[in-house]
Amino acid sequence: AKKAPKPKISERINELKEAQEMLDKQEKHLEKKMKDAQREALKKSRAKNKRGAIFELKRKKMFEKRLNQLYGQRENVERLINAMEVVAFNKETIETMKKGKEALTQTIKEVDVDDVNELMDDINEQVSMADEIGEAMGQTLGNEEYDEDELEKELEDLQNEEMEAEMLKAPDVPLEQKEVKEEKEINKEEDAEILNELKSAPAAPTKKPKIADKELDAVTASLGI
Repeated sequence: AKKAPKPKISERINELKEAQEMLDKQEKHLEKKMKDAQREALKKSRAKNKRGAIFELKRKKMFEKRLNQLYGQRENVERLINAMEVVAFNKETIETMKKGKEALTQTIKEVDVDDVNELMDDINEQVSMADEIGEAMGQTLGNEEYDEDELEKELEDLQNEEMEAEMLKAPDVPLEQKEVKEEKEINKEEDAEILNELKSAPAAPTKKPKIADKELDAVTASLGI
């Protein structure tokens, strides 16, 4: 006989989740019956029906016992679901890692280490050639050289020319003011000579000393001496 295929773990997890839902429904049903039995027990107790009230309490205890059993079953189902989900996740992770390892092994087989070394050598050689080309392209065209001394002399000449141009731009003194100033200087020199001559001249007669002194004082005052 042909063997049936093994069910997948995901299918078993789904079946357990369905059982969990069924247990939840039963728990709610039993909780409702417990409340109903308690309500009937109180109702019969008020009606002075003691036997009926005790019967309803027995029914409540029965439902409670069954409910506790369902709690235990649901807890076991939840633990089993959790364990199976962890196993399923780990299995998928392991399968993925195996596939990755196989792909890595196959890739390494397809790559020759000698080919890789040769490739890297070729790349380094090409990079070196590119650097040499860049340095060659950066060189100055022509062999023209300049004398530093000549350049400094030319710079000094330019600076002197600039200073001369600035001096020519300075405002000139008007010609009339210049002539007046020169004339004042000449008059001052002439007055000084006259004063010296008067001082060195022989003394005048005693009868006219005051006049000579007055003239000398007037000349001195005019010269500002």
